[in-house]
Amino acid sequence: MVKNKSDDQKISIAIMASFIVLTIQYFLLIYFNLIGTAVGSGVQLISKVLVGVLFLYALPAVLKRSLGKFIGVYFVAILIFLLNYLFFPQNHFYLKQLIFPLFGMCLPAFIYTMSLRDFEIFKKVMIKSSYIVFFFGALLGLIIVSGNATAGSYSMALSYYMLLPAILFLDSLIDKYSNKALLFSLISIFVILALGSRGALLCIVVFIALKMIRLIFQISYSKVFYNLLVVVSLVFLSLNLDKLFNMLYEILNKYDINSRSIKLFLSGEVHLSGRDYIYENLIKAVMNNPFLGLGLGADRRIIGKEGGYAHNFFLEMVVNFGVIAGGIAILIILFLLVRSLLTKNLNNYFLIIIWIGLGFVHLMISSSYITDIKFWILLGLLIKLNLENGERLT
Repeated sequence: MVKNKSDDQKISIAIMASFIVLTIQYFLLIYFNLIGTAVGSGVQLISKVLVGVLFLYALPAVLKRSLGKFIGVYFVAILIFLLNYLFFPQNHFYLKQLIFPLFGMCLPAFIYTMSLRDFEIFKKVMIKSSYIVFFFGALLGLIIVSGNATAGSYSMALSYYMLLPAILFLDSLIDKYSNKALLFSLISIFVILALGSRGALLCIVVFIALKMIRLIFQISYSKVFYNLLVVVSLVFLSLNLDKLFNMLYEILNKYDINSRSIKLFLSGEVHLSGRDYIYENLIKAVMNNPFLGLGLGADRRIIGKEGGYAHNFFLEMVVNFGVIAGGIAILIILFLLVRSLLTKNLNNYFLIIIWIGLGFVHLMISSSYITDIKFWILLGLLIKLNLENGERLT
């Protein structure tokens, strides 16, 4: 199959555009205190237009490679959406809210990712994007810590924006030590820990675990000492987490930053932040409609509060499609994930675990797969690498 590097560059830029644009958008909204204002709404509209322009810029390359996929994916998605609109009228309000993020952002990202051929170019664009995201995210973190702006008690958005540079710089650091990768990794994690949510930290932990598991089985005398040093460092940190968290908490308190994540870690209790209530209500609803499910957006309706959703990928799938159809979809995705983790192609493995950290782990406790562009990028990679490339495990 002939690779067109120019087309792969365009497609990769389009896929990563939302990460850059949304981070800059968030920086402007917080720094100038524009959230909930008319100007803030204008900034959000401009951001959507910019991402749309970049998608359109790469569209000819995508259609040249994947016209059939484009038509097929949108046909199936529109059919499923219309069936939900027809059979679940009680969800109409929430279905309308899903139209733009699903059809305007997530599905294009899914199709564009399946259209990639040169993953080295994609990785390079990911790294360049992480530098831009890091700059604005770290700068905003500094501004908030210095007291010149506020993002409330904590910022889930900022923590997930900073997750991209955190994982990519850690990936580089684990492969080969550099002062820059270490510094940028520590700053990214600090911003997440000080101002963000625990979910992003969980993503980082899972990524490191998947990375180290594979490296352990790589017998390379030149890297034995470095890999051993990384493992010992991680063990040392895990054994001294309480001391580290206490020290960071005291430092942040001097700047009037009350880190929600650190406080919850130090409490020694499992704090579900109301998720237990959400899970209980959704499970009861599913038990009353186990076969057909409750339709797309039903979790928003059942929870009944602004911004409410399932906070769990598996539960949301079952709520949307029922035990049978939802269960089959879950098994297919898990099969693709496991198959990717068992591959002998190290480049594919390392690319997949980056996107597992970015686009799947957090769905166990946060976000919604329907509107999370990172999940759809991961899904596109899983299908491309597992099915289209006909990759063999042996």
